[in-house]
Order: sequence, then C-alpha cells, then structure tokens
Amino acid sequence: MSKAEDVSKFERQRQEKLSRIKELGIEPYGNRYQGAEPAEDVKSGFKDGDTTQKANCAGRIVLLRDIGKLIFMTLRDRSGTIQVGLSKKLLAEQWQLVKLLELGDIIGATGQLGKTKTGEITIWVDKVVLLSKCLLPTPEKFHGLADIDQRYRQRYVDLWANPEVMERFKTRSAIVTTIRDFLVSRGFLEVETPMMQTIAGGAAAKPFITHHN
Repeated sequence: MSKAEDVSKFERQRQEKLSRIKELGIEPYGNRYQGAEPAEDVKSGFKDGDTTQKANCAGRIVLLRDIGKLIFMTLRDRSGTIQVGLSKKLLAEQWQLVKLLELGDIIGATGQLGKTKTGEITIWVDKVVLLSKCLLPTPEKFHGLADIDQRYRQRYVDLWANPEVMERFKTRSAIVTTIRDFLVSRGFLEVETPMMQTIAGGAAAKPFITHHN
C-alpha cells in the first residue's frame, strides 16, 4: 500500500469517527472553553498529598495509551505538556466520546489533580470537552515534523509538532520586543519598507513579470 493510500485510509477512518461523534449529539468544532490553566502552571502548583486540588487544562493530544477501561493522554498547550487519566468509572456518560478521541484532537479536561504510581502528575478527568477533531495524519511522535518544505508551508503544524521550534520563536519574539522597546524609549521611529512594489527601482534592477496561482 502506497503512502497516499495509507493517508486516504487514515482520513476515511477519522471521518467515520467524526460522523459517530456527531451522532452522539456532540459538536466537534467551535466549542468555547473557559478557565483553562497553562499545563506548566498546573504542574508547578501541585501540592503532594492534597486530595482536594482540581485542575482545568486544554490542549492537543500528542500521546495516547488505551488500556481498556483506562486511557492515559498527554496534552500539549503553549506552556508544555501534562498527562490526563480518563477512566470509564468517572466518565461513564462520556465514555463513548472518550473512545473516539485520537492523536491530534484538541480537548478540554477538568478533574482532580494527583499522581500515578510512577509519580507523574496527572489530572484524573471527570469532565471532557471536545474542542476540535483532527482529520489529517499527525507527525510521527518521536521525530516530529521532519519535512522541511512542509514545515515552512504548514508552520502551525511545525509549532505544535516540534516544541523546540516554538521555544525558538518565543526567544526571537522576546529579542525583537526588547530591541524595539530599547529604540522607542530613545526616540527612534519604526518605519516599514515594503519589499515588493509595482514601481521598479534600483540602479541594477531589471523589471520582470511574475504570476500568482
């Protein structure tokens, strides 16, 4: 089976799950989600032994382990990642939806904060909200998005598939902001110079005709 056929089969399977989600009366897109906390803030604020601590996070599913009546997922948001645990016991009414969730889907999850037997901070979910259903293949989890052309054409995928790229952009943005603030505080004026214009200019420049599809 070719790669194109694999992708087509994958998309059909996801479309089927999308239809099943709609049959459950759940809107898979456009849901608003209030009160979500950054994943890293939740983890840093965790108090070991506090059985009353609740958490509310939203993010994209980047890892998923289904062991029957218990599913572990790793959600990634702009701040980092956090593990969520979804059990049939706590989510009996939403279990049909939970079993239809896949890598790439964006969800909101609320529940009690605790730790697993291995010591990983985890949200034991008692309510889950589907925010966006992913219908396209997700990048390979260990190598991220490796195709250079695709990374530049689909920068939004690159940013969530490769966390180091997001960190690079954050650093660049902070540097640009610092330089801009430094110059503005000393009376400099920012003037934009267009890179493309209709009038040809420059001593050695030769006009040429191009097109856009």
